[in-house]
Amino acid sequence: MSDAKGGMSRRKLLIGAGAAAGLAGATWVMRNRIRTFIDRKTVVPSFSATPPLLAHDPVKDKTTVHVGKGGGPAANVDAVVGALGGMGKVIGVDDVVVIKVSAQWWNQGMTNVAAVKRTIEHILELPGWKGEIVVIENTHFRFLDKAVDDPSRGLTRAWTAPSVRNVDVPGWTKLGDLIPHFAGLKAPVSFVGLVDGGGSSLAGDPWFDPSHAHGVYGGDDRGPIRAGEVRDGYHWDFDRVFRLRRSRVGHAQTPLTWPRFTSPRTGAVIDLKDGVLRKDGDKLVADGRQLRFINMTTGNEHGSTGFTGACKSPMGLVDMSAGALGTHPKARGYQSVHYFGRTGRPHPERDPTWRMAGPLAYWNNQVRRADLYLTCCEWVAVTPKDGYDESDDMRHHAACAQQVGHIVAGVDPVAIDAWCLRNLMSQFDGKHAAMMKLDDPDSKASKFLRYFRQTAGWGTLDPALVTVA
Repeated sequence: MSDAKGGMSRRKLLIGAGAAAGLAGATWVMRNRIRTFIDRKTVVPSFSATPPLLAHDPVKDKTTVHVGKGGGPAANVDAVVGALGGMGKVIGVDDVVVIKVSAQWWNQGMTNVAAVKRTIEHILELPGWKGEIVVIENTHFRFLDKAVDDPSRGLTRAWTAPSVRNVDVPGWTKLGDLIPHFAGLKAPVSFVGLVDGGGSSLAGDPWFDPSHAHGVYGGDDRGPIRAGEVRDGYHWDFDRVFRLRRSRVGHAQTPLTWPRFTSPRTGAVIDLKDGVLRKDGDKLVADGRQLRFINMTTGNEHGSTGFTGACKSPMGLVDMSAGALGTHPKARGYQSVHYFGRTGRPHPERDPTWRMAGPLAYWNNQVRRADLYLTCCEWVAVTPKDGYDESDDMRHHAACAQQVGHIVAGVDPVAIDAWCLRNLMSQFDGKHAAMMKLDDPDSKASKFLRYFRQTAGWGTLDPALVTVA
């Protein structure tokens, strides 16, 4: 249609449409900025308030922690497994066993290698055992040059970085030395590095590895698994979002996320929520075997939560790109678990970062609790009284390393963390010792464990209800 006939040219129509779209976009950006400003200025006091210490049930909350100490990590594993009555009390002869380790950091930041090795051996030594073991971890890093279906593309960081502490196997230097060892034995043991579904704005950060020799932070932007897809990856469930009022206009909110991965050895598909599956054409169906989950972590001081141990360890099982600093469009408006307590206000050190206990506890209830926790405190990280040279992370730095020579096991992660805080971490009068004191209700560790327990509806903080074996 021409202007001469009283109509509008196609060129003018497109210009008008473009201007309208631009105005709409600018309006959305302005509204979002205003909302963000108000959100930061109107944070409600309850968001930072100390959680209540809920009353314990003297029957339901009774639990046992098993402690191995002083014999070295392998012997300490023997001690706690013996106290349990043997690994057969946890694992059946046909079970598929998933072992989650901590590998984002090395030295005192990773699960002790000798302890992991000995735990695997206890399973392999079960009379008549014919199951399989898959060792996993999401370090939230990946190797850019490895294919999307390569299970080793996420075996980064402590898997490949040499360590001088927390190895304790002669001739070995890293967590990744487990892989050729069990391959050489032709044992039914596989290793899978989980990779987040979305990218991250933090991908370029050096993460104390400037050359990125041990991986680049962030996922691969394939996004979450869509309905009907049978591929490996991460589920993002926006129908089950953990949400907490943060301000007069906004909430902290994190979608429920969990991984699906394939055993490199047998092709069994393991969904951490739905169990052991197999491919049947273009569908996944249950294969009838039980999935058992062993969570092997380490114990360390942590600036956000006071202490990182059994309760915080699912951080290596969630997708950290499904929220703040993730770049996938579906992550917009959400906090990843690690940023759940952030407010965006000045002085972020005052933020209730311990609130991440909420989505972690929710994850335990909605996805899967471990059948056995093993917190390996051979070497732990503690900030010295006079600080340290922060050109290296405290989970690597020799000045922050303390050898305590313990393994603490059980089925209650709250009780395990509390025992470690009271009996191991309390001996160190470090720069940040106050945030690990459980007798102070306002310490970060107290708030974290109280909120975990409040959200989960279970977990024991009362030492009178804990038997030590």
